[in-house]
Amino acid sequence: MSVMYATPSELASFLKEDVDTSTATLALQVASELFAKAAHTRWESTATTYSQPGVNAFEIVLPFAPVIAVSAVRIAGVAVTDYTVIAGAVYRRLAFGNWWRFPPDLVEVDYTHGYTSVPDDVKGAVLETAATAYISPVASIVSESIDDYAVKSAPNIGGIMLTPSAASLAAFYAGVLVA
Repeated sequence: MSVMYATPSELASFLKEDVDTSTATLALQVASELFAKAAHTRWESTATTYSQPGVNAFEIVLPFAPVIAVSAVRIAGVAVTDYTVIAGAVYRRLAFGNWWRFPPDLVEVDYTHGYTSVPDDVKGAVLETAATAYISPVASIVSESIDDYAVKSAPNIGGIMLTPSAASLAAFYAGVLVA
């Protein structure tokens, strides 16, 4: 089950109406995942391994932030301990791998990243996105009428998307995290 940055009861409060729990859960899971991907981070700690070729670089910038801890660094399967972690990067005086080796050495970094709690602005952005999806699950419909029934739809639009303000907030978090 995917992590949700808000609950179905919070979505019901946001919408000021009762919600179907199953549909609300699905909308919140998708909205939370969309936001996390756009922000390039997660609001739960996640352990992962990052791999890249070792070509005599002195720095490896890890793709997900914030970095909570680096538990291991391996070069060609051999653990090394002479590295330093600063912000979202791992540094090593002797470099990672040898530039003349082909194929290059595989460098693997085991680390944990993410935030420990969901801030209110992230929760609000996820609620806004999930509410939009909950109210109008077919994003291509842009207007409807009742008398002389008419439906207008926009071509090439579909699926759940972040609202403009949620996308802006996600971009802020992504920008803050890029060093």
